[in-house]
Amino acid sequence: MAVLDGRRGVEWVARKPKEEWMTLPVVFTLVGCPACDALKGSWGEQGIEFEERRVDLKQEWMDEARRYGDVVPIVVHPDGRVEEGFPGVMG
Repeated sequence: MAVLDGRRGVEWVARKPKEEWMTLPVVFTLVGCPACDALKGSWGEQGIEFEERRVDLKQEWMDEARRYGDVVPIVVHPDGRVEEGFPGVMG
């Protein structure tokens, strides 16, 4: 797991129609985070779709992630549930 440190990076945004992103879990990640990589790999193998928001690329996403927790990955499910980290992975 990685702790958010507030760094700013280059902004890159992939836009999706509002109806699509509202139905997908939002996963806040950080480059170089083993737990983030494990979650993305596991969900990719399972075919689970999600919207990734790399907090190192956009301050707005960093600020939003901090409202939910301080350990990435942070998963915000469409029903409002929030999970931090990934089981069995430290980092």
